[in-house]
Amino acid sequence: MGTLIRFELKKILGNKAGMAACLLVLAMLVAVAAANLLTMDSIDTETGKWVHGVDAERAYRHVQESHAGTLDDDRIAEDVATFDSADRLSQETEGLYDLSNEEIVERYGLPFWQETRGVLEDGYYMEIVGTLESASPRATSLEDGARARIDASLENGFWGYHSYTDAETSYWLNMVDEVSWPLEWGYDGGWHYALTWRGFTGLAIVALCIALSGVFAGEYRDRTAAVVLPTRRGKRALPAAKAVAAFLFTTAYWLVLVVCILAIHVGFYGTDGWDLPMQVTFGLDNPYPLTIGQAVIASYALGYVVALGMTALTLLLSSRMRSTMPVAVVPMAIVFLGIIGLFSTPLAKIALLTPFSGLSYAFDAMVSYAFGSIIIDLPMALAVLYLVMLIAFIPLAIRSFRRHQVT
Repeated sequence: MGTLIRFELKKILGNKAGMAACLLVLAMLVAVAAANLLTMDSIDTETGKWVHGVDAERAYRHVQESHAGTLDDDRIAEDVATFDSADRLSQETEGLYDLSNEEIVERYGLPFWQETRGVLEDGYYMEIVGTLESASPRATSLEDGARARIDASLENGFWGYHSYTDAETSYWLNMVDEVSWPLEWGYDGGWHYALTWRGFTGLAIVALCIALSGVFAGEYRDRTAAVVLPTRRGKRALPAAKAVAAFLFTTAYWLVLVVCILAIHVGFYGTDGWDLPMQVTFGLDNPYPLTIGQAVIASYALGYVVALGMTALTLLLSSRMRSTMPVAVVPMAIVFLGIIGLFSTPLAKIALLTPFSGLSYAFDAMVSYAFGSIIIDLPMALAVLYLVMLIAFIPLAIRSFRRHQVT
């Protein structure tokens, strides 16, 4: 059996189109990470000027670290006072909004810019004040502001179209109650981008499916099925060996992919922020009571489950089709139709069950599916769906190959 598995792994690795697709995805992830850093823009609070690339990342890190700490009510009151003072001073200064940052510094001096535009354009203050103003009148507690924003989202429905049932509303409010307040704020470094770009692993799943498209169909295409199936082990050990080899390849590729993603982003931006609440990355109204580190682990573990389910689907298609082309095209179509489906709001909750779209929004939005009183959120729905595919499709694929008629 071990010899058969090694032989099948060699055949998978010999799929030039599949290997090219897998390597292309890895190269793309590196390119995206580099492009994200090189095209980054931020305001340097020490000069009032826009900076780019590596300098922008340093400036952004400096700002985030300057706000690090516990967001308790006293701290929030001070921050709101700072923001309101900046807003009031900006309105009292005639023509200020028509000036660029550099012009404000040149005309009024750097300290004035830091007290006005430097505060108003700081993402931290915008998030804090915006959250408080979600309540009417403006909340004095960050928790109350976040809760008001969540209540409004639940009332309006997902994307303003998919209404929440009473059971769904209760489900999300119970989850929100588990978030520990007051929150800690800080710089979340590479973990932020590892979560932001996790949806791109959906493209890696497409590459995996291309690499595995010939596991069974290749035997039909090359007419070797007529040779191997009539042998003593052809109907017994060979199909199982093919399935095991496919899952070993999926596991190995996923590990390489995750290591590359984390190494690239953490290497660029540092390891800080692992233990911060994920609300720092996804917004203060995020309902999940997880740290950023826990969200990273959960997201990529979920991605692995999705990859296994898509592997099982690919093997089933491969066992039933004589050509490898449609085997590769079907998973690709599922992924890209899922992306397109997000542009049609009525189809959004279905589209979110596909790899790229689902992994992009998992742990990031209040997406849930109601089956009477049973409620499952998007991450759980993805896990259940692709585990069912894994369990159901593998026996069918093996059975289909064993029953293939040879001439």
